[in-house]
Amino acid sequence: MPSASWVSDARSVLKPVARLAARSGLVVLAVLLAAGPAGPAGPAGAQRIPHGVITLTSQNAWVQSSNVPVRLGLNVRSPVAAKDLLVTVALYTEPDQSALASRDEFDATLTGQLAGLNQLALKTFSLRSIRQARGSLSFYVGGSELSDQVPANVPADSVFQLPCPPRYGGCGGVYPLRVSLVDVLSRQPVTIDSFTTYLVVVPSTVASQKRLRFSFVLPVGASVALSATGSPSVPAATLAAVETIARAETSSSSVPLSVDLYGQTLLALAGNKRLLKLVTKIAYGGHDSLIGGPFSDIDPTQLVRAGLERDLASQIEHGNAVFEKVLHTFGASHIFVATAPVGPRGLAALAADGIGYIVVAQSNLESATSRQPSVVQWPYTLSAPFFIPGSIVEGLQADPGLAAHLTGAASPALRAQQLLADLAEIYFDSPDYPMARGVALVAPNSWAPQPEFLSDVLRGLKSSPVVTTLPLRRLFSTVRRGNCQLPPVVVNGCSAAVRALASPTLASGASVTSGQVQAARTQLAELSSVIPTGAGMIHGLEDAMLLAETTGLSPGLRQAYLSAPHVTMLRLGSQLGLPAGRTVTVTSASARFPIAITSSSRTPIHAILVISGQDLSSSPEIAVVLKHGTTSLIVRVHTRTSGDSSMQLQLLSPVGHLQLARVELTIRSTAISNVAIALTIGAVGFLFLWWFRSASRRHRRRAKHVSGQLPQQSSEAVQERAS
Repeated sequence: MPSASWVSDARSVLKPVARLAARSGLVVLAVLLAAGPAGPAGPAGAQRIPHGVITLTSQNAWVQSSNVPVRLGLNVRSPVAAKDLLVTVALYTEPDQSALASRDEFDATLTGQLAGLNQLALKTFSLRSIRQARGSLSFYVGGSELSDQVPANVPADSVFQLPCPPRYGGCGGVYPLRVSLVDVLSRQPVTIDSFTTYLVVVPSTVASQKRLRFSFVLPVGASVALSATGSPSVPAATLAAVETIARAETSSSSVPLSVDLYGQTLLALAGNKRLLKLVTKIAYGGHDSLIGGPFSDIDPTQLVRAGLERDLASQIEHGNAVFEKVLHTFGASHIFVATAPVGPRGLAALAADGIGYIVVAQSNLESATSRQPSVVQWPYTLSAPFFIPGSIVEGLQADPGLAAHLTGAASPALRAQQLLADLAEIYFDSPDYPMARGVALVAPNSWAPQPEFLSDVLRGLKSSPVVTTLPLRRLFSTVRRGNCQLPPVVVNGCSAAVRALASPTLASGASVTSGQVQAARTQLAELSSVIPTGAGMIHGLEDAMLLAETTGLSPGLRQAYLSAPHVTMLRLGSQLGLPAGRTVTVTSASARFPIAITSSSRTPIHAILVISGQDLSSSPEIAVVLKHGTTSLIVRVHTRTSGDSSMQLQLLSPVGHLQLARVELTIRSTAISNVAIALTIGAVGFLFLWWFRSASRRHRRRAKHVSGQLPQQSSEAVQERAS
């Protein structure tokens, strides 16, 4: 019997030939289908297609034995009478009657593109029989490689017999199964609604080292869960996701999910014992199932381009610190799950911060040599980590095809079965590849886990013989890097050894800038000097600085986080009271008087009291500690003049001298100043000098007048004596 790997190669080579042969008869096939009971409707206007819906509610994930029936749970809603409705089930194979040959074939059938495939058989079920079976139909699958036999009492029209051609892989593989709701009342049966599910035929046992390794990564808590002041404010969607994942992990602990939990969300959940218990349930399979993400959902390239490399390091360091504090886990995961494109500069910064492994989107990758998009240069599934040129970080692609099953109009049960079938198709691409292979599904941040979908997927993974689910950390440690430098000619399981990161384009939306962050941190330093004992408040505001860097924030919310220190400073200032509208009378040039400052803050406030005025002098700065209540101070001022003077009292932050409170008082001085005394003495002295000089002048004039009269009297006396 040929080996499975040879079979896979042969199927890949022969697939185009078979497709060409099949498509050559499409016209004839279309005519035949139109005549069948489940054929398409006639031309528009010939008849109106009745309304109705048929959905899948449950299904056996794997087919391993012919003795176990395959049950499809169905929900049928239609205004057409039940007796006029039938449900048809058609099984399809490749033209060579084998299972689907490649993942490309599988992707085409997801959208109902079954042209070129071979309809192996068609089974019909009445709606009445389905309702009697409690909303389900069942059938058996026979095949040479399936264990056991179809029970003898099962009618032939309830059995799908697989040809299982040995040359093309035998029975194992993925088979499209088209389920249709058909109205048979009209002359030409009309298909009202239909969907495509899959029969996945798998071996009973597969060696563990040959199974496909799979990590299901669920980012939780991308939306901010802390307010600008640090109080928990967990969004309802985050709470619902945590509760859904916790229930799923509890019921399927052997199938660990990889939960990428952001530090800010874990910190918010830690404030509630019930919520923290849910986080513990998420880690039911061990803390390896929790990926210690950064503190918030960030874009590394955006931060680096903004000159905030240090903030990127703080995001990762703080995220690790939260995990150690809350969950008592030591040692960072060193894994970064990128939710935005990461460029070479962003990767270099992550590596410097201790990141050793990164999961990136397919669109973020390109060829290391030709710079072609990864999907163009390497058209096969990347099923192993790869080397990134110029970096020590090991990369892994988040598979976009697997993630596509998370959303859509199909029912949760159908999407779950399609996901399991997709994983099986990757396994059957190269079931005998000698090296371990692994893929990762990373859910988008916006995805809300559905309980039904998650339950069906985990139940299927738990019983899968071809897929092993393990935490992302273990996928990196158990799957070696790919070793193919060039794409193989046919699918053989070899994965690319090297992938390069495409440089992201500049985001068009608003993002945080270095100037904004620096201004906010300056305000935070000023606030820290005001409340040095308010460590809890300061830590909450430090978290707000990191939350402001979260990807996708609205400008208003981002500004709220950035301005939180300033708003807190204003609030503290509003809790302080200074004596306003007061007149202080002093009777001397140097006076002391009391000032009462009130505070309604429970946290002691450290401030600098500054007293100033045009005609006053005082101590330049007075350090004060204002506790809750009233703080009385004795201040000394010196007045330069008597009368009324204006005095300003200011409370400033010790760092930065940011004003907390201000008031203006009136100082009324009744004391005589030194200048006035000096002027008075000067005036008296001047008056005394003026009086002294005036008296001296009068005395001299009097003396002169007396001396002028004496000689005249003497000459007259001599003359009288001579006569």
